[in-house]
Amino acid sequence: MKKFQPDSLDEKIIELMEEDCSLGYREIAEKLGKNIWNVRDRIIHLKNKGIIKKCKAEVNYNEMGLRCRSLIMFNLPAEGIDPFISFVRSNKMFKRLIVTTGQRRFHLEAVGEDCNDIRLFAMKNFPDYKVYDVEFQVILDIPV
Repeated sequence: MKKFQPDSLDEKIIELMEEDCSLGYREIAEKLGKNIWNVRDRIIHLKNKGIIKKCKAEVNYNEMGLRCRSLIMFNLPAEGIDPFISFVRSNKMFKRLIVTTGQRRFHLEAVGEDCNDIRLFAMKNFPDYKVYDVEFQVILDIPV
């Protein structure tokens, strides 16, 4: 099956939505100087092709009193992956789970009122999933 190749309009729409996913069809059309229906059809097509998966707000957790944003890096045995993902999805503290190559393959972003609370929560619960080789870092900034 041939891979989807976005054209320049698709790329401009994607770029705008990456900057601000709350933009409506009309706002995107105005910014691009295009017809609203053309933009709407393109966005629907990008969603149907799986190019645009979802629109997610960028939240300033600090303004909500959640002063600690951390990154927990670790490894996990294969049989523990699915149960651990269910655990992560069921806990609002966790915002993103990324799987990479390298020494520590799993990277979990967590937010909370206090970094020590996040660390203690992880130390208490992670052993249930046989998590090992854990490193805890505080995220200072996400400039891009």
